[in-house]
Amino acid sequence: MPQFSITRRMEFSPPQVFAVVADVASYKEFLPLVERSTVRNRQPAEAGHESFSADLIVAYDKLRIREEFASHVETSLSKLFVRAASSGKAVKRLNSTWQIAGAADHGSDITFTVDYEMKNPMLQVLLGGMFDTVARKIMGAFEARAKALYSV
Repeated sequence: MPQFSITRRMEFSPPQVFAVVADVASYKEFLPLVERSTVRNRQPAEAGHESFSADLIVAYDKLRIREEFASHVETSLSKLFVRAASSGKAVKRLNSTWQIAGAADHGSDITFTVDYEMKNPMLQVLLGGMFDTVARKIMGAFEARAKALYSV
């Protein structure tokens, strides 16, 4: 079961980073390859905890990949995490977690962890070889979004 994790320090406060990561409906605006991001069944947050369903369409034209993911998302502002359990046509399992922690410089340490298994073993091998690059691009996109929203 492949798992990948990356941690990065950002200059933004934990609540600011949390707000960017938890705003799944806006992913289409800044995440590479995301064509659509829709949130369904969102209920008002209780004690800083929220759960909802989300649909993402991810496309990579060069490889003729177009995948729709259905996800169950849980967020906790008090514990500073966002978790998603996703499924799709090509995916057996795709679990992702964003864990945010305060840093001494008033910034944040953000850890993005992905645990995944593809239905097609060849696709599994292909993704395994490029997952580090993909995860770093995703992390960079979230950091750029935070800069666009919160930098003066």
